[in-house]
Amino acid sequence: MAQKCVLFLLWLSGRSLAGFPNQINIGGLFMRSTVQEHSAFRFAVQLYNTNQNTTEKPFHLNYNVDNLESSNSFSVTHACKYRAVFN
Repeated sequence: MAQKCVLFLLWLSGRSLAGFPNQINIGGLFMRSTVQEHSAFRFAVQLYNTNQNTTEKPFHLNYNVDNLESSNSFSVTHACKYRAVFN
């Protein structure tokens, strides 16, 4: 009986993960002067994507990064184009 219960739970967990997408898009908006934050963001995504443990990594992250000039209001407004991509 316990073996059937374990098999059922494994089957159920596989079914629940099947509804999630394989790839998720994320975005990062950084000021041009914040090189360290941009590098940390890229490193974190790369670290996640290279994880070989599939139970900890059920999907792949795709990222888009835009560097903004804080003194240029047009560049900040133009960054809103990513809202349409990720909605």
